[in-house]
Amino acid sequence: MPRTARSTNLDLIRWLHHGHESTAKMLSAVTNSNYLSKMATGDMDISDRKARTIEKTLGFPMGWLDRDNIAVVKMTATEFDLHQRINQISDESKVALRAFLLSVQP
Repeated sequence: MPRTARSTNLDLIRWLHHGHESTAKMLSAVTNSNYLSKMATGDMDISDRKARTIEKTLGFPMGWLDRDNIAVVKMTATEFDLHQRINQISDESKVALRAFLLSVQP
């Protein structure tokens, strides 16, 4: 089974939480250590329901497992500066900025 965004992100979570064992303990109410390993390596599919449960258990926003979080690690200085500035504006301004950006042709 090919790697997916979900499996890559679950593997990233294992790395961020100091390895498989500590992550497995954190997710013990969601899945067992063996299944966690299979999901993180891409050998087992991560269902929508399981993904949302993992996110909720770990305190991640809904949909976090579905996005390309590795791209965030690789962002340029300009992209990071934009990210920081966007985080500083109001939610209303974020909605307006998003609408504007969606209207711009790449």
